[in-house]
Amino acid sequence: MMSALHGRASVEVNDVHRVELSIPADPQMLFLARMTAAAVAARADLNYEQVEDLRLALDELCVGLLNFGTCAGQIALLFQWDSEGTLDVVGTLVPDGEPSSNGNTPGTTGPALSIELSQRILDSLVDDHGADAIGGVHRAWLRVRRQELSV
Repeated sequence: MMSALHGRASVEVNDVHRVELSIPADPQMLFLARMTAAAVAARADLNYEQVEDLRLALDELCVGLLNFGTCAGQIALLFQWDSEGTLDVVGTLVPDGEPSSNGNTPGTTGPALSIELSQRILDSLVDDHGADAIGGVHRAWLRVRRQELSV
């Protein structure tokens, strides 16, 4: 009984909840990320529209990460939310072996249009988002704040 309570406390420290998911860097596995996003968003008390927007935004986030990698590795997702209604999602492309790139970097001619379109989609779906790369490891994040339904 004590270990169950201890485990719960480590997940809900200071009223912050977190869920971690790691999936193969394979577009066919993104349904798992969308399902998890919907479950977490519902748990964070987001309204129906926000749940659906988060599912779409998470798809954009993951596809964006896949565009930077070789599809060999994992996408690690961290969902974190608090009682104030803020939900953050951080996705990291974790390559197998040494970090590598397929040449798709922001500002290059090929993916520039795709990156711009993805940015506009994310602008319309979430409150805040961004991406970076450190040491060849690509990361993207987004934030959603709970909206109260007006009657």
